[in-house]
Amino acid sequence: MKKKYMVHGISRAASWVFTFSLKMALKVFVIPSKYNCVYSRKDVLRSLMYLSLKSEYAEGGLEILERRLRCHYRYGKVPDADTFLYRLKKMRRSEALAMLHQLNGEVVSMAKRKGAFRRKAVTAIDLTFIPYYGKPTPYVVQGQYKLGTTWFHCYAAIRIVERGRRYVIKSRLVKPLELSEKDKIVEELVTEARRQGVHIRLLLLDKGFYSHEVIETLKARRVKFLIAAPKNSRVKAAILDYFRTGKRQVRKFHLKKGGETVNFNLTIHRLRRTKKGLRNILELYGAFATNLGFKNAVRAWQTLPRDYRRRWGIETGFRVEKGFRAKTTSKNETVREIYHQYAIALENLWTLHNMKEAKRRNLPLDQMKRPLVKVKEFTLDFIFCTLTSYNLKPG
Repeated sequence: MKKKYMVHGISRAASWVFTFSLKMALKVFVIPSKYNCVYSRKDVLRSLMYLSLKSEYAEGGLEILERRLRCHYRYGKVPDADTFLYRLKKMRRSEALAMLHQLNGEVVSMAKRKGAFRRKAVTAIDLTFIPYYGKPTPYVVQGQYKLGTTWFHCYAAIRIVERGRRYVIKSRLVKPLELSEKDKIVEELVTEARRQGVHIRLLLLDKGFYSHEVIETLKARRVKFLIAAPKNSRVKAAILDYFRTGKRQVRKFHLKKGGETVNFNLTIHRLRRTKKGLRNILELYGAFATNLGFKNAVRAWQTLPRDYRRRWGIETGFRVEKGFRAKTTSKNETVREIYHQYAIALENLWTLHNMKEAKRRNLPLDQMKRPLVKVKEFTLDFIFCTLTSYNLKPG
C-alpha cells in the first residue's frame, strides 16, 4: 500500500497529529496575554513546540527559528528569548501544571478512542532524576553525585510498557518529603491510570518500591504487582535454600512494620546463565515480590522474569522524553515544569502517530518490535508543520 503524502511530502497522519496537538494546546494551555500584545498565544505555543522538538535553549533556538522563517518564508512572528520566558513566567506553576496535565489527558483520551486500552496492559512506575544546578529549592531532592551536581528534580511516572502503546499516563514532581511516602505516590498514579481507562494486568516496580506500605496499598487497591526484592538477609536465606534444595521457587513471605504484617509471595529465579565474573552464588539469582495467588505464581513462574524485563520500556521512555524536552538554565520552577510536561505530551503524540501508522499498514501493535516512525522522522515532520503553520502574509 502506498503512503498518502501531502504536497510537501508530509504524511496525512503526521499532519493530522500536528493539527490535533496545536488545536488542543490552544484550547487547553492558556498563556496569559493582553489585547495589545505583539505575540499571540499561538506564536508562543509554536515557539515552545519548536524548542521542545529541537531540544534547544530559548536564547539560541528562537534566533534559529526566526532566521529559518525569514530565509524560507520571509515572514514569521517569533518572540525573542526574554519575551518568551517572560510570558511563561507570568503563569502560576499550579495553573500551568493543571493545564498541561489536561493536555496530556486529551492525548491519552484520543489514544483510548483509537483502541489503545482495549486490552489489559502491563504498566510500570519508576522515578527519574533531572540534574539541577543552582541554589536548592523546595522542589529539588538530594542524591548521589552525577553530572556535576547532587541536586535533582525527581519525577514519578506511570507508563504502559506494551509494544506499540507505550503511553505516559501521568508524570508528577516528587518533593523531598514525599520520597518517604512512595505508597501515596503509587496510589495517586494507579488511580489516574484507572481514571483514564487503563486496565492494569500487571504493575512493575523496582527495588526502591519494596516496602510494607507500597505492598499493602497495592493489595488494598487490588492491583497485581511484581516488585524486585532487594537482597537483604531474609531474601538471601531464601535464595540459598532454593539453591541447595532446588525446591520452593515460590514461597510465602511477609514484611512487618509497627506490629502490622503484610503477606505476599516471593518468587526466586536464576537470572544469569554464566558464573563467569561472579563473586558469589547469590549474584546468579534474583527474587520478586508479587500478590499473584500461590498456584498462579507457580504456573507463571517461568514467565515472570520475561514480564519484568518489560520494565526497561520505562527507562527507554525516559530517554525519549529527554529528546522532546527544551533546555533551560532558568531557576524558575514554572518554566521547568512546562518544559517537562510538554515533553510528555509530545512523546505521547509520537506514540499516537506510530499507532495510526500501524493501523494504516494493518500491522498488529503487538508485532511492532520497533517504532514505525522514528523520533527523528517525527521531529522533522513536526518542525516542517510548525514552520508552514505561520502566516505567510503580515497582518
